[in-house]
Amino acid sequence: MDWLAELLRTQLQPQLAHLWGSLDVWRTLALGQMTLLVALAAFRKPLLRRLTRRGLAPHDRELFGRLLRVLPSEGSIAFLEAFDFGLAFDRRRLDQLSHFCDGWDTPAHRFLDPALEDKRMELFVAVLQFMDAVRSHTSRDEAGLQCVVPGKGDEDADADLPERTRDAIRVLSGAAKSVVTIHRDIVRLGSEQDVSRAR
Repeated sequence: MDWLAELLRTQLQPQLAHLWGSLDVWRTLALGQMTLLVALAAFRKPLLRRLTRRGLAPHDRELFGRLLRVLPSEGSIAFLEAFDFGLAFDRRRLDQLSHFCDGWDTPAHRFLDPALEDKRMELFVAVLQFMDAVRSHTSRDEAGLQCVVPGKGDEDADADLPERTRDAIRVLSGAAKSVVTIHRDIVRLGSEQDVSRAR
């Protein structure tokens, strides 16, 4: 072991002394330290969020469960995802959306988690916009069904439809797609955060 200490003293110490005395080494170390500090400052919020994440708070978990019961992926959401708004439909297929609009803009239905709350508000606005589009662009036909073109029934939308009707169908389809996309996002976000609590 003495030979290792002797080797360090005679061979490496002069090299290290020369290295530590070099201005380039200190500049490189300072630059590396500054880069690390800048990166920590730039990504402070996401890093803190990841380090302190403990999954959904009990309030958020319970509220997320209620949201999924009021507006599950089946029912109205599945209907919006699959339906062609050029056809007539039973207005009752939108009951879950109406129920969501009626009750989910109160303080009792606010998530503590900021990301979930932002998505809930996005979903609420998207559902309101869709329901407004339904009120503005559809009416009941003789059979009591909602449709863009009263009296068309379940016939296929064809190229002879007036431009105004095609625009209404596009508006309804776009609003429906927005609801489905945001609903999918909030379900994914809530599920991911709930899973992270279990780890």
